[in-house]
This record gives sequence, C-alpha cells and structure tokens, in this order.
Amino acid sequence: MKKNSRSGITKTLLALVLCCCFPVFVQAQSVDDSVDTLLLAATPIVYGEEAFLARIHARTGGLREPVGLVLSGGSARAFAHIGVLRRLEEAGIVPDFIVASSMGSIIGLLYAAGLSPDQIFQLVSSTEFGGLFEPVLPLSGGFLDPGRFRDLVRLYLGDLRLEDLPIPILVSCEDLKTKREIHLAAGDLITVMEAAYALPVFFSPVAYGEHLLIDGGITNMVPLGVAMQYARKVIVSSTFYDAKGLNLRNPLVILTTSIDIGKRRAGVVDILDYPEAVWIRCDVESFSFMSFDRLAELDDLGYLSADVLADRLVALSNGGVDPALSALRAGHDLAIERAARAWLPFERAPSKYTSLACTARLRSTAFPGDGYYLRDTVFLGGGLALRWGVLDAVLDAGADWSAYTDMSLHPAVSFAGTLDVLPWLRMESLLAAGFPASIDGGLPLVYQRSAIRAARVFSGGRLELTSALEQDRLWQEGQTLLLTSGARLTLDGGGILTGFSASAMHQMTSARGEQLAFATAAFGLRLLPALALRTAGLVRVALEEGGKAPLYQSDPLSVAEPSRLDAVGGILYGVSLSAGWEPGRLAISFAEVMVMRRISLALYGDSGWAGDGASPDSLVVGARLGFDLALMGLKTTRFLAEAGRDLYSGAFIARLFLIPASGR
Repeated sequence: MKKNSRSGITKTLLALVLCCCFPVFVQAQSVDDSVDTLLLAATPIVYGEEAFLARIHARTGGLREPVGLVLSGGSARAFAHIGVLRRLEEAGIVPDFIVASSMGSIIGLLYAAGLSPDQIFQLVSSTEFGGLFEPVLPLSGGFLDPGRFRDLVRLYLGDLRLEDLPIPILVSCEDLKTKREIHLAAGDLITVMEAAYALPVFFSPVAYGEHLLIDGGITNMVPLGVAMQYARKVIVSSTFYDAKGLNLRNPLVILTTSIDIGKRRAGVVDILDYPEAVWIRCDVESFSFMSFDRLAELDDLGYLSADVLADRLVALSNGGVDPALSALRAGHDLAIERAARAWLPFERAPSKYTSLACTARLRSTAFPGDGYYLRDTVFLGGGLALRWGVLDAVLDAGADWSAYTDMSLHPAVSFAGTLDVLPWLRMESLLAAGFPASIDGGLPLVYQRSAIRAARVFSGGRLELTSALEQDRLWQEGQTLLLTSGARLTLDGGGILTGFSASAMHQMTSARGEQLAFATAAFGLRLLPALALRTAGLVRVALEEGGKAPLYQSDPLSVAEPSRLDAVGGILYGVSLSAGWEPGRLAISFAEVMVMRRISLALYGDSGWAGDGASPDSLVVGARLGFDLALMGLKTTRFLAEAGRDLYSGAFIARLFLIPASGR
C-alpha cells in the first residue's frame, strides 16, 4: 500500500509540475518558432526540386556537366533574351535547365515549353500589349488586370505544368506571407508566369498554395547564385537599367530607383561571386522598362550582345536542338497558326475562369472612323466588369460629357456586352442612359447600339463586315434610328506606304426615311524618317430623289460649322490632307510610370462639299497633336487633339478624342 501510495503521490506531483510548467514551455516554444522563422528569411523555399534535378540528369545522362541559363528581369528589356536564345542555338547550345526572374520568366517559360526563339518573337510581336491589361480598382492589390494576357497564353499553349515542360525551369518569386524567396520548379505554368511578373501595386499578388507571391526581381533581378547550385557551366543574360536624365527629386522616381538599387546590387554581387559564369550583358540598359513598342530592336541587341562572346559560347556547346525538340516546334507552328486565327479577329480568347472586377473607365465615341454615328460623348466613371467564357459585360456609372455639341456634363449609366459566338463572329450591344438637368417628358436620354461583326485577318491586312443598329432618344419624340451595314478593308504598310484603309457602307436613317451610300478611303506616306503625309476622303450619297446627305461626328472630316454640310445637298464629300512630324523613337516618360509615345504633330486642311459647287462649303485648316499614353507601357490609350479655323466662315473648332489601343 505504501508503495502504491508513494507512486500515486509521485505521479500527482509530476502532473502538477507539468501543468505549472506547460504554459512556460508553450511560450518558450512559441518564441523559438518566431526566432527560427525570422532566421529562415534568407533560406529559399523550393517546390519541385527533386524532379527538377532528375530531369536535368535525364537530359545529360550523367555523362556531361549540364549547361544552365539565367534570364534576368527587366520588364520590356527582357525581350532581348529572345535574341540571346537565337544566338545560343546557333552556337549549338540548348540549356539543360533555366533559372529565371520577373519578365525574364515569360521568355524562359515559353522557351522551356518548346517554342523556338522565332516562335516566341512571333507571338509577342504580333500582340498589341496596350490592349491586354485593363485598369481596375486595386481591391486585390493591383491596378492592372492581366486576364486577357492570361487567356492569350492559354490559347497558344493550353494548360501546361512546369514539371512537364521539355526543358526544366525554375522561377524565382518572393512571398508576402513568409517574407522568403520561393523557387518554383512545379505548378501551373500560367499561375507561375503571373506570379513571376506580379510587380507590386501594378499587379495583384498571386496565390500559390499557402503563399502570396510577387515578382522575384524586386530583390534580385539576376538569380545567378540559384543556378550555380545546380551546375558549374552557367550562362547569364542580364538586362540591367541605366537610364540617364531621370528626375531624382520626383517621389515616384525616387521610389522606383530605390527598389532598383537593391535588386541591381544583389544581381551584381551574384555576378562577381561567380566569375566563371559566361555573362552576356545585353546592350539594352538605356531602354525604359516600358519600351514594349521596340521589341525588334531589343531582340537584335540581345543577339549582338551574345555574339560578342561567340568564342566562349562554342566551348559550352551541348548538341543544340535535338530531333525531339525540332518535332515539338513543328507542332507548335501548327498550334500557333490555329491560335492566331482564333485570336486576331477580335484579340479575345475564351476565359477559363469567371472573373468579376471593379473597373475604371474613360471612353469616348465619335473619333474619326468610329462606328458610333449617333453618339458623341466622353464617358468617365467606373463599374463592374464580368468575363465569363466568350462573354464580356460591363455595368458602368459616371458622367457623360457632350464634348462635340453643347459641352454639357451630366450623370450617366451604361451596360455594354460582347459575345464571341465564333472566333471570327462577334455580337455586341450598348445601352446608355444620360440624366441632364432638363429631361424632356421626365425620361432620361437613352441610346442603344446593337451590332454583329465578322472579321477575317490575313497576311498584311484585315477585312471586316459589320451591321449595326443605333437608336437615340429612345421612347421620346424625335427618336433617331440608323442602320449601317458594310465592309472595311485595312492593309498594313511597308516602305513608303504606311497603311491603307477603305470602307463601303449602306445606311438607312429614320430622320427623313432615307437610304444612303457611304464610302471612305485613307492612306499614309512616309517620305522621310520623321515626315509623314496622310490623306483621307469620304462620300455619302442620298439614294432617293430629293434626299439629303447627313454629316456625322465620326466622319473623318473636321468641320467647324456642321450646318454648312449636314443635310444640305443630296451628296456630301470631303478630303483631308495633313503633313507632319512623326519621330518613331521619341518617347517621353513621366516618373517611370506613364510613357508618351507615337507622337505626331501635323498641319492639316479639311475641305467639305455639300453639293455640286466647285468651291468647298467648308475649309478648315489647323493643327493636330496625337500621342499614345501608356501606363507601365502596357495599358494604352491614344489621344488626338485638333484645333482649326474655317477660312470661309471664320468659325473655330477644337476637339479631343480618346481612341482605344485596339479598335476591335
């Protein structure tokens, strides 16, 4: 009994001690965990490393040292890597693995998926980057939505995973949660690609498992040290930034430059630590990270920069492109051709996932060549945008400014949608309601447009058939209806000719119950590198005896007093001539966030006739200023401003147009 009693007392005392000490133990363990987590901040987390190593070994057969390739970040400058890859293949080098960061990851992932340098260049150069990213409210952490870019990549490549790509690749990112570097050698290709270029603030962080990933180039744009862990033969292609003339007193420039200091220094430390690596210093350091309109130059400079090291590259030859990779690329040729046919008509691919975003909206109609003949407003506001399969829908609220008529500003709401029934066939609609201070009959001013469009893109041009029904002042006295149907042909330029377009249409209007024939033509010439000549013409004919031909705001003709031409005679025709300065390479950066490019300044003369007279009824001379304004070099809107004076009446005209990056 005493023994059992003593044993029971011992157990009781031990339990009491444990109970008393347990909170202290838990607290100490918690402190240790906290310290360990902090000290692990410099230790990367790697996903898919074991399979990554096995695939490298499979490529070399264990018989030779693998050749690695590091592709740095650099935003648009990273497209120089395409030229580097082209020169490497000429030297008989196809890397056994790739380590990439930031925008270099886009090139690296496309190459690792089996695309040739030429195929990569074809894909990126045939795409208008200014229309792939939409501005949104940063509810998820970023101002730009990459949804259309995501759909484009999926259209061209399908659903791929890193661990299944023919060339092993490891992508470097940073994690907002653990504050640790994340190396991804496994996962969905599109998810990893989005994480790789998720520049903070501009793009939302990307979820990967329990992590929230951002662009790894924030801390080190040249992760050479990572590649050296897997091989001693490594080629590194860098695209550092060394722009001159930055305003280092501008707060935004100070912020971006501060970030650049850290990631540049980390990259340089890696390069100095491993002098045995073959360093290709791409001669693109003077290019802005927003130079997405200069891909051909970046490609060429990447090639030339690699060619300087031709002797060292020959020593790293590992057999070059093998038959299996050649066969895969032949398949990609067919896939790219099919994808291009699906993408190019309206630059839209079906969305795999439904997305809903809060958007900002700045939109104008009635710019020259616009298909909205009865609407002439500038809309500023925001709303909800839905992407679901082949459907895009937007519900907006804001203000309409009647910039070309009475200059009134009033609240407005609108609903717009497009449905891509087939890749080449689109249905679209817009229903807009304005609420001016004085509303006739208590009803808002309602406008609607419904259209069906079919497009065919071919080498060197585009043909589009359109039929659109417009109604203005719905449900009110004086309602106007216009049905416009016709075809438009656009041809790309080459040499002296910078482009050509022509259209032929039939119009029916309820204003006077008339039928109209309408045609336009325009072309441009570049006689000197910065001197451009442009001409355009239009003719509209009333088909019924006694009919009157109207003038619309979107007609490609500047008219100070529309009443001099509108519904005056049975035929209306006009000619526009301009000559101006268009420096192709000139770009003006604003705090390294916005860039102004494709700048043009021209003098013009527009003549219009509303009858059979030899002298024009309207003759306006003036000046036009045009430029693209691009956020981060990606989301682009074209601004076109003009001011002139009618030499006959003395009336002045001033107009501002906002033209989307893609009119499709």
